[in-house]
Amino acid sequence: MSVTPSTYVAGMEFWAQRTISPVDGREGWTIVDDGYIEHQRAGEYLRAVVDRGGSVGTARTYAGRLALWLGWACTSAVDECSPSVEQVAAFARWLERTPSRKHRPGRNRRQADDASVVTLRAARSPGTVDGIVAVVVEFVRFSASRGWCTQQVAERLSSRVELWFIPLTMDRGERTDQPVVQRRTVRRRRVERAPATLSGEQVGALVDACGNVRDRFVVEALYATGLRVAELCGLHLADLHLLPSAAHLGCQVTGAHLHVVRREDNENGALAKSLWPRTLPVTTGLVRCHNAYRLARDAVPAAAESDYLLVNLWRPPLGRALRPDSVERLFVSISAKVGFYARPHMLRHSFASEVALSSKDPALVKALLGHASVRSTDVYMHSRWDDMRAAVDAHQDAHGVVS
Repeated sequence: MSVTPSTYVAGMEFWAQRTISPVDGREGWTIVDDGYIEHQRAGEYLRAVVDRGGSVGTARTYAGRLALWLGWACTSAVDECSPSVEQVAAFARWLERTPSRKHRPGRNRRQADDASVVTLRAARSPGTVDGIVAVVVEFVRFSASRGWCTQQVAERLSSRVELWFIPLTMDRGERTDQPVVQRRTVRRRRVERAPATLSGEQVGALVDACGNVRDRFVVEALYATGLRVAELCGLHLADLHLLPSAAHLGCQVTGAHLHVVRREDNENGALAKSLWPRTLPVTTGLVRCHNAYRLARDAVPAAAESDYLLVNLWRPPLGRALRPDSVERLFVSISAKVGFYARPHMLRHSFASEVALSSKDPALVKALLGHASVRSTDVYMHSRWDDMRAAVDAHQDAHGVVS
């Protein structure tokens, strides 16, 4: 049963909730309150995210971020669909200073790694705050398209202009934490921090910590291709062309490679983020790792009959396509063994950063990662300290030292 926003009470919290369609079994996400009653408008928005081409993973991320906004709006008596710029600014400041729910003590702690740990600093980075605010802006725009707010409200929250937070100095020399909006519109922040990556030695440690050949192949494949987890889990055997030539299959691409194809009907819910297919080269080392995995895979009759590349080999149902959340759990397990934090997407960041460093070509990185815009690739084109030091030393050697 759905309820209208007028029935919500101040202080109510909202949570992202996974859904399964009773008609076709498709996975989705919505938002529910403490009584597990769906937020009608948020649910409609999240369904639209998937309907317009977004992945289930995107809907899951948006659901968690939007749930924070809805809870804050209820507590602050703010119209969730029609906020002012100042109210969005206040929400962003709250995000910066309030620990995430997993770090809170008590019943709202939910999935905290250590129940006794409460961070003393803000748990959300500027990039995280920026992403949450961006989802709020998109929700308001969707609200305008549904007539839940005026178009003028959405236009004032344009994501192309900036929201600044400047501590005020009062006449008495006191400081206030109130946000100061320099303009009547909201601009997404520019975050210069490089993405979290892993070194080659750390990746090797992850591979060594894997307990079987399939898991080793998963780690190697993520690092060697930069694939997203859902893209890797969505691969079919027909997508891999690992011979020098695939002309006999009607493919004119030379050398070992794989094709990333978006499929809506994957049984494991693995949906490639990009609507457009792309082709990625495959290294010789990954081909050898793949061959070792295929020997173990095809020795299981139920797995040999499956068209999916990654399947269950040791736990029932045997031969079922491996789910993306199973890969996430794998990394939780092996990162605990090696003693450092590691998640699948960090291997994508590592791949992209190393390609960017060697090629200095953002268009190449964009094509390999499947980004829709080269702007998404800019974060990988960051300068490293060693590179800056080498450039300064080279300049000194060429022109001498100025005394």
